[in-house]
Formats: sequence, structure tokens, C-alpha cells
Amino acid sequence: GTTGAAGTTGAAGTTGAAGAAGTTGAAGTTGAAGTTGAGGSTGVGGAPGKPLVGMSAGCGMAPAAADNAKNFTLKEVHMTGLDPVYLTGGKYYDSSGKYDFTFRPYGLKLPANYDPSKPYAVTFGGGGCGGNASNFAGSPGGGLQIDKSGSTIQIGLSYLTGCFNDGGPSIGNRTDTPEEPYFRAVLADVKAHYCVDLGRVFLSGYSSGGWEAYTLGCAAADVIRGISADEGGMRNDRPACKGPMAAMLVAGEADTTNPIGPLDKISTSLDSFGSAPGRDDLLKRNGCDMTAPPVAYSNPTYSACKAYKCPAAYPVVWCALPGVAHNGSTYNGTNYSPGDMWNFLSTLPR
Repeated sequence: GTTGAAGTTGAAGTTGAAGAAGTTGAAGTTGAAGTTGAGGSTGVGGAPGKPLVGMSAGCGMAPAAADNAKNFTLKEVHMTGLDPVYLTGGKYYDSSGKYDFTFRPYGLKLPANYDPSKPYAVTFGGGGCGGNASNFAGSPGGGLQIDKSGSTIQIGLSYLTGCFNDGGPSIGNRTDTPEEPYFRAVLADVKAHYCVDLGRVFLSGYSSGGWEAYTLGCAAADVIRGISADEGGMRNDRPACKGPMAAMLVAGEADTTNPIGPLDKISTSLDSFGSAPGRDDLLKRNGCDMTAPPVAYSNPTYSACKAYKCPAAYPVVWCALPGVAHNGSTYNGTNYSPGDMWNFLSTLPR
């Protein structure tokens, strides 16, 4: 709120009452109270929450000699400040070869004709379960890559072993996750060495990477502009959300591995009531009208997608695919993953 106006000065007086959220009124004889500070309006989705704007510190810096626009090159980052449960000897410590929660790989591919003086969007991709960081280091493509145009800095994220530890039973249903410091460390490394448009950072994923997208779209909403997720969901126990998030979400109606829900009771294996409650969390966070029925998505090719009535800056599109099970993503001959994800994210208002 704004500073309360000072109480009027009189002869000799008592202290004016403090304005709410303002400074104490100046002393006055009559003790006229300082004016109550008007409540400050909340930013869209709450403050903080709106991603940064501008160009990164890496603008003007030449890329590394091995970087190219045809293949992903291996990069590595260090993380500090992790909870001891994730460190050597900790309850949830994990490792893959030389990698653990404090030292992890990622992959990077440059856009075509990369110009270090020009800011580029960054697209992060996370994949499904089944590999490990050591194998990833040999072929660091990683995840769901939504940009088929080659116009962005593409990043492949790697889990350590099996799946991303975004939350859930694998880390004791904690309200923190080692994936958030990993993502932030990768983003910081990319911003320090490449020319990034800070207002165009996007994250996508399928299956385990989809859960990763839901979680980081909450925990890192202060730096991510929008997400797309396929076959993922939102954990019940998770970090606090830092703002609104534009999102295109794909789910199979026959997916029993990562069900849509809402489930009657929380899944003990997923720490989730399903992906639909994750969607509803986004709708509330974005200030969408949850009483208005969703309408057909603007691209008729993706007929299973519906758009909710949301603020223009933070749209939510939900694509529930009839009869589609886990690892499907195709309905009526159309592949929804990545489908129209990059078109949706790349056209978000700035």
C-alpha cells in the first residue's frame, strides 16, 4: 500500500494513528490520524511472478567451438545449497557415473545462423523415464524438443537415474525438489554464455518430463514464460508457485499410468489427484474464469484441444485425447506432442 499521509500538526499533541501499511502520522495536538494507505494492486498472478525482460549477459559472447545448429553438445553445471538429504550419504542421494545432484549434464543446440548480438528464445525439453545421466552424456539430445524451426536455443534436460525427481514418493513427497536448482543452474549457465531473450524462456516435456514441466512451471514461474506438457501432472506436495504460467497441456483419456482424474483419492505412487487438478491449479493461478466453458482451440487441426477464458498473457489450452493411453499422443491421425506446442508458446504476447 502507499504510505499513509502524515497527521496534521496541531499545538502540543498526541501521536497520530499510523496509516495502514503507511508511516506513522506526525505528532499533532488534535491527533488527526494519518490517512490509511491504499492497498497496492497485485500484479498478474501475484508478485513476484512475471518473467524477466531484456537480453542476457551472454549477448555479444562468441559460442564455444563445438557448439552448432545440427547436434546437441554436452554441457555440465554444478549446484550448491541443496538440502543434505540430496548429498552423499543423504536419504535421497542419487548418482549416475560421475554425476549426482550437485553436478549434472545438459545438452545445447544453437539456432541456425546463430548471431551472438541477437536475443533468442530458449526451449527446454524433458523426456520420459528409462535412462540415466551417464548415457545422456553420450547423446545429449534430451526430452521433448518442440521447436522444429531451428529458431531457438534448444536445451535437453537430463535426470540422474530413471525419472526426474520433480517430487512424489521418489523423494518422500517433499515440498522441495533438486530439479529446481538444476533447472535454474542450467538457465543461468545458458544466459551467461549465449544471447537469451529473458522474456522468452519455455519448458516442455512428456511423461516424466511432463511432470517436470508442471512442477517447474509452478516453482520457476518467475523465469519461465510458458510450458507445454504431455502425459504429466502436478504433485500434491510441491514447491510454492511463483506466479502465473501460460500452458498447453496434453493428456490421454485412457492413460492409466498418469491419469487425468480427478481421482477419488490421492495416488500414493504419484502424489497426485491427476493431471486435471494440475490444470485447475493453473486456471486459478492465472485468474481464468472457471465458470465459463472452454471453447475450440484456434487451430482446428487439433480438434481435441479447448481454450479456457483466461487473461491474454496467460492462456491455458487443454487437449484431452479420447481413447489415447500412455505413450500415445496421437488422435484421429494427428500427433499432439509436440503438435502445435511451439506455435502456441511462440505467439504468446510479450
